[in-house]
Amino acid sequence: MVFRFGFRQGAQRPEDSPDIDPENVTDDVDVTDDVDVTDDTVENELEFDTHDRAQDDQGEWLEIELHEWALETRSMLAQLLVAEGVMHAWQGTTLLTHQSVEAEVDALIEEAQSAETRPLDPALEQTAFEMTGWSGELQTQLSQRLNSVGVPHEFDAEGDLVCHEADEEHVDVLIEELLARTADSELDELDGLEANNLLSALFEATDRLRRDVRDPKGVLGAVSHGQRLATAATPFGFSASAWKSLRETVDQLVTLIESDDASDREISELASDLRNSLQRLV
Repeated sequence: MVFRFGFRQGAQRPEDSPDIDPENVTDDVDVTDDVDVTDDTVENELEFDTHDRAQDDQGEWLEIELHEWALETRSMLAQLLVAEGVMHAWQGTTLLTHQSVEAEVDALIEEAQSAETRPLDPALEQTAFEMTGWSGELQTQLSQRLNSVGVPHEFDAEGDLVCHEADEEHVDVLIEELLARTADSELDELDGLEANNLLSALFEATDRLRRDVRDPKGVLGAVSHGQRLATAATPFGFSASAWKSLRETVDQLVTLIESDDASDREISELASDLRNSLQRLV
C-alpha cells in the first residue's frame, strides 16, 4: 500500500518536510553504492537532477509514505529513481517528489513492486528453512524481500521455505535482518536526519572521552545519547544487525561510565573503538 500526500508550493509545509527550492538544487548526486543491507547510512540529502526540473509555482510536492515496504524494495526504488534522473528526496521511509514527475515516479513504483518470484531450477541443489512459528504476514514479508533481490524460492507443502543451496547464506542474512527489524517494532522510529544527528552527537562525545574520560561534555553526551540510541529502531539505510551491534556497544560504554569499578583505561579504549566505528557512519 502506498500513502500519498501533497502540498502546494508557497503553502505551509509539514514541520518535518525539507525546504525544497528547485532554484538552489545542485546537479550532484551522492548515494551509497548499495542501499539494501549495508552498514552505511543512505544519504538523506536531496537527489535532484536538472532534467525536467519543476518551475510551476502552483505545482505540488508529494509525500509518498513507503513504511510498509520491505527495505530491499525501497532500496530498489531509490536506485531506479537515481538511474532515471527523477527529482526526489528521502526523509526516512517517506519519498518526496514533485507533481510534475508524478507519472514517472508512479511507473518506477510499479516496477519496484512488480518484482516477480524466480522459479527454482530443479537441476540445482536445494535447501529448506523451517518456518515453524512464522506468521503468514512475516512469510509474505520474507518472500517480498527475496523477490526484490532476485532470489528464487518457494514454500513447500509443509510451509517451509525452499531455495537453491547456493543462496543459503544470502537467505540466512535476509531472515536475520527481517527478524531483527521485527524485534525493533516497539522501538522509536528515527528519520534519516534524526539518526544522523544522533550518531554525530555520539561521535563528538566518544571523541572527547577517548582523550579524557573525565570530560563533562563527553560523559554527559555518551550517557544521554547512548540511552536515546537504545530506544531507537533501525533507521532506513542501516542493516538491523549492524544497528544492534552499535546499540550493544553503546550500552556497554554507558554501563562502564556509570560503574564504580570500571577503570579509566577501559572507558577510554571502548570510547575509542566506538568513536572509530561512528566515524565510518557520520
